[in-house]
Amino acid sequence: MDDFIDYLTAKQGMADALRAAAASGADPFAETLDKLATALGALLHTGADAGLLRPDVDPFDVGFSLAGIGLLTSAPDQRERAGRLLDLLLDGLRYGADGSAS
Repeated sequence: MDDFIDYLTAKQGMADALRAAAASGADPFAETLDKLATALGALLHTGADAGLLRPDVDPFDVGFSLAGIGLLTSAPDQRERAGRLLDLLLDGLRYGADGSAS
């Protein structure tokens, strides 16, 4: 998750171009969002099967949470805050996990 936030921060300049494309009626996010949700879904499923993560998490919710953290903490002086928010997100993903490997 830390690497993803670093990636979002590095690509922050693309946000205006993507917003303009979306405003024109194009959906530049659809394919990327689907790929990200598929990857997150696999990670979440594996973690839930191992008893490390709660089983009821929607991968899109995690993706949107990561994007929100990235957008709000994109300035270099906000990197420490991003780390704390990622820790909170991960704690939330662990809450309610059964803790047993299947």
